[in-house]
Amino acid sequence: MDVTGIDAAKAGWVAVSIKDGQFSWMVALSLSEIELRTTIYIDMPIGLEQNKRRLVDQLLRAELKPGRTSSVFNAPLLAALEQSDYQAANDHSKQQAGLGLSKQAWYLLPKIRQVRTHYQAGMMESHPEVCFARLTGHPARYNKRTAEGLAERTELLVRYGCPPYWELRVPGVATDDWVDACLLAVAATLPVSYVPEHRPLDVTGLPLYAALPKKITFTETV
Repeated sequence: MDVTGIDAAKAGWVAVSIKDGQFSWMVALSLSEIELRTTIYIDMPIGLEQNKRRLVDQLLRAELKPGRTSSVFNAPLLAALEQSDYQAANDHSKQQAGLGLSKQAWYLLPKIRQVRTHYQAGMMESHPEVCFARLTGHPARYNKRTAEGLAERTELLVRYGCPPYWELRVPGVATDDWVDACLLAVAATLPVSYVPEHRPLDVTGLPLYAALPKKITFTETV
């Protein structure tokens, strides 16, 4: 077993790895600085559509009903990577997909470019909130930036043997960045399922699907 969960942060990227049951971490400015692993779950869109909403975003959002659906944003269209300003990208998205581009998605474009540039076999888009929902049987009850939200997520992580990296203080890395990277790493060690199941690719050959732990019943929980 050799896996890594990666989450974006102000400092760049937070990576939590698990190899032969041993956890480790690093913070990197660029994905190129992170050691290659057999399986990488990253909380960032990889494949992008040309003229419609991504099905994967809609399916991920559906798994977080009720209450947590806003944690999954609509990914930008492929053309947004080449747009010079937000207004042009927003107008293009409305014309092609009937849906505007959020400011959140616009500001993540540099990170999305990095992921697409450094994409490798074994790297898969994932989503920590959906991973949590699948591992517990329900979406998180509290926002991850609240004390209650931190407690419910870290309780799960401790059960999987994760060290309390969320207690580390590293400039440019928020507590929830650590938690998300840990959730992705733990999820990457478990049997996988794909959303959508047929695993579509975009026009550049990059995956338009997410990797998630298989849904478990209460008899299979840790």
